Amino acid sequence: MLTIDKYAYHNRWIGVSPYIKTSGYMLLLILSLSGPAVLQAAICLLLVPLTMYVAKMKCGYYIKWFMLPFSFLLFSIISILISVSPSADGLLWKVQAGSLYLGISDATLQAAAQVLFRSTACLACTLFFVLTVPVQQLVKVMRTIHIPVLLIELMVLIYRFIFIFIEEAAAIRHAQQLRFGYHGLKNSYKSLAMLVNVLFQRVMLRYRDMSVVLDVKLFQGDFHV
Repeated sequence: MLTIDKYAYHNRWIGVSPYIKTSGYMLLLILSLSGPAVLQAAICLLLVPLTMYVAKMKCGYYIKWFMLPFSFLLFSIISILISVSPSADGLLWKVQAGSLYLGISDATLQAAAQVLFRSTACLACTLFFVLTVPVQQLVKVMRTIHIPVLLIELMVLIYRFIFIFIEEAAAIRHAQQLRFGYHGLKNSYKSLAMLVNVLFQRVMLRYRDMSVVLDVKLFQGDFHV
């Protein structure tokens, strides 16, 4: 079981209707996207401790989960914050690079702050939803709102193959570590290359086995999720 599933299936609100949680998530997401910065900050400050309490997650683990997508967000904010201008006029902070100036203006500062508050609030909403609604309940909601069956089946299959990918990668890496495969930089690169090669072969074998099982069961194209 993935860590995310462990929290989703054992959270304090597992008995709460998934329709209520999904509706609340959509409402908070809309408010995070369209509301002012004060409301976005309030949503974030509310959901962070609430998520840790409901999901029974320690603060350190939550910060790690939060920082993974947030680190990608920082690159976007930096690209918005810093502008290139032929003139230093209007720049609050600047660095000259030849005939151009790299700097921060009042407009870019406001735009970056807006993106930061909005994205952080949306991220807090999404983490709350992911850690409190397991896939089984999510599929139920998707069927109720008449999401095309093909999309639901694709989601479930992709989710299942994520399990297979992680299981195989963990098993191969554990076997390599027992043989000191990551002792030293040279061995680490060699072991990593072998892991990628073997992992691809193992995943394709698992896929072939699944295809054989489906053929034996006279699979007609519907998974009935």
